[in-house]
Amino acid sequence: MWNAKISICSRNPDRKKAQEAKTKEKMTKAERFRPFFESLYEKYNKAEYVGTDPIVYPYTVKGNTEFVAFCSSCFAYGNVKAIQGFLMSFFSEFGTEPSVLEDKPTKLYYRFQKPSDVRAFILTMKELYDGYGSIEQAFASLGGSLEESLVNFVIHMKKRGAAHGGKNGYNFLFADPVKSGAKRLRMFLRWMVRKDQVDFGIWKNYDCKDLHFIIDTHILRFAYKNGIIKNDSGTRKNLDTVTDFFRQMNPDDPAKYDFAVSRLGIAFGCTYGADEKCISCAEKDLCPFNEVSG
Repeated sequence: MWNAKISICSRNPDRKKAQEAKTKEKMTKAERFRPFFESLYEKYNKAEYVGTDPIVYPYTVKGNTEFVAFCSSCFAYGNVKAIQGFLMSFFSEFGTEPSVLEDKPTKLYYRFQKPSDVRAFILTMKELYDGYGSIEQAFASLGGSLEESLVNFVIHMKKRGAAHGGKNGYNFLFADPVKSGAKRLRMFLRWMVRKDQVDFGIWKNYDCKDLHFIIDTHILRFAYKNGIIKNDSGTRKNLDTVTDFFRQMNPDDPAKYDFAVSRLGIAFGCTYGADEKCISCAEKDLCPFNEVSG
């Protein structure tokens, strides 16, 4: 009798779907999303996709990787063409090694940063490398945990920048990590702490488990559309909520899926919800946030 029931059930697609739906209800949202994100990680978290991300600059610009990465992340706002144009001019004028930085007049500016702000940035970076040897050592000297070090680092950089004439444009480069998502600074930390085909992992004093997820426009859209956060603003509250969501999937490496998940929006125009684009999307069979494959 037991075997007969099993046989009938297995031949009944509606009952099978109902059982699958009940199983999904018992799973957390993070558990349901993890197989899809793992698939994206295996497919897109590769060096061949770095050209779609600001990390392309420390990959392609020869010099001190930490210095080039930090400068690139600080100025990674605006459209891609503008960022690239500024950074090429920046590294051409000031160099890619902190040891060659010097105080000199500049006419270089970028959006909110006036020439005086760019000069303040250079002088502060020179002072930091002369005093600590590296940004990692500055972090280690300014706090215990990665988060504490980041908070104190921002305070330090704003204070020293002001001493060198930096104003609002300079301060814009150093978002307050206590009140905001500080996405560019956290992007830099991901590059430095994590090690895989995309991230450099050259910092050895910190652990991946202490990283936060980078809440850029694409990640905020994903999290909001899928009911993880209540609005799509880049607040500290949303940063913690999104990070906690991804920490459920991978407690030891909560930022693991950042690059791969954001590729959907950056490279393929994904809206992270049911959309007409889903019909032709290569990921639709596993995708948990569209209704096309259901």
